[in-house]
Amino acid sequence: MQREYILGIDQGSTGSKVIVVDREGEVVCSAYRRIESFYPQEGWLEHEPDEVWESVRDGLLEVAREFDMNRIRAIGVTNQRETFLLWDRATGKPLTRAISWQCTRGAGLIERWAPFADEILEKTGLISNSYFSASKIAWALENAPELRERAERGELCMGNLNTWIIWKLTEGRSHMTDSANAGRTMFYDVRRNVWDEELLRKMDIPASMLPGVTSCDGDFGMACAPAEAFETPIPIMASIGDQMSALFGQACFERGEAKCTIGTCINIVTYTGDYEAPRGGVLPAIAADLGGELTYELEGGIYVAGSVNEWLIEQLGIASTPQEVSDLAQSVESSNGACLVPAFQGLGAPHWDMSARALIIGMSRFHDKRHICRAALESLPLQTNDVIAALKRDFGIDVKVLRVDGGVARNDFAMQLFADITNCRVERPKNTDRTPMGAVYIAGLASGLWKDKAQLRGLWKLDRAFEPFMDAGARDKLLEDWSEAVRRSLSWAR
Repeated sequence: MQREYILGIDQGSTGSKVIVVDREGEVVCSAYRRIESFYPQEGWLEHEPDEVWESVRDGLLEVAREFDMNRIRAIGVTNQRETFLLWDRATGKPLTRAISWQCTRGAGLIERWAPFADEILEKTGLISNSYFSASKIAWALENAPELRERAERGELCMGNLNTWIIWKLTEGRSHMTDSANAGRTMFYDVRRNVWDEELLRKMDIPASMLPGVTSCDGDFGMACAPAEAFETPIPIMASIGDQMSALFGQACFERGEAKCTIGTCINIVTYTGDYEAPRGGVLPAIAADLGGELTYELEGGIYVAGSVNEWLIEQLGIASTPQEVSDLAQSVESSNGACLVPAFQGLGAPHWDMSARALIIGMSRFHDKRHICRAALESLPLQTNDVIAALKRDFGIDVKVLRVDGGVARNDFAMQLFADITNCRVERPKNTDRTPMGAVYIAGLASGLWKDKAQLRGLWKLDRAFEPFMDAGARDKLLEDWSEAVRRSLSWAR
């Protein structure tokens, strides 16, 4: 029996997906399970680790009922990156919830770490911010002395969610991560490709609980759980963080090629190849580590995208579905000067202000819920354009084509707004779920199913392109209003 299929696992902020992809790059089978988010208090966001694993396990079992798993050649794993948890090395029992990348509980530690923020930036390419794993890990240890004691004795495992899933797939035989995921912890030297001992010491994080690091196409062990899905173990041959995976899945392999994932949040990522020092609020990261050869990218991480729909629906009650939000927005020609800055948990790139807060400004008695919905949808490409402008200003990268993916990318109206406001050609692939495809492509390369990146480029298929046609004067006025609205939102929660 020929093994000509790759299985991809994508563990994301709202759920877990399992897909099977054939040699032509087509998804032949898939399953999805949602996970719950918990908000114990203002600014906190968590998931239950066992539920995260169960969502992956149940997806695997569903796929195994529909597809012969003996035809799977290799497995690739991708994940929401900065979310982490601690578990017992001996029993595998979680000792914390999975603390989300969206959680700001580590903000106080970030303030204490200000004296070595420049060292963090120099070594990791990251600004010191609670977005990344480090402050959340340090917070967990500081607030549970018994965990710190056990960590120092080597009894604990730390992992981002790729590491947790790999641990569970291999029944605890593999405590591993990849270079790209490690680079998002805020204590990994992304040029030396090692955990940084000095940063770990200053952050008081024991190295003994950290996973081993290998390349994105490394040996992550053999998947054997759940046993009902794996009649024979299957090698896990790829692990990579979600945004790097989406860049790879969009076949962006040349400097300046960019993708924009528009899901819960927005991540605009541009391939650079070589390392570029952070400037203007845009941060470098490891794009991929293939066989020990590191390539790099520049990222603009934006906190709020599709989640603004949840706010409009669940908290304001303006609409009942995302489609209704879109329909209301389309029913007016413009937001008529209204701006919505969705800084509910601060602003990410390129502003990086944890104390910024959301605002709606420019309203009069003329405005109604239609204008608010339009301003909300416009805020997505407006935030994206801030990053695109920084790429041009600070790195000389003039993004002309933006390959989009994620749930919002399926909305034609939203994509035309992206084209008009960013002044880019927006290209939407037939399969907008590109995040798992990057892990699949890397596992396929590692296992010999595909031979090179040129072959992968041929697997990418265009669904529709959106060209900008907004009047230049109207665009300039929109950008001017947005800039002023953002300025007013900054440093609010002082």
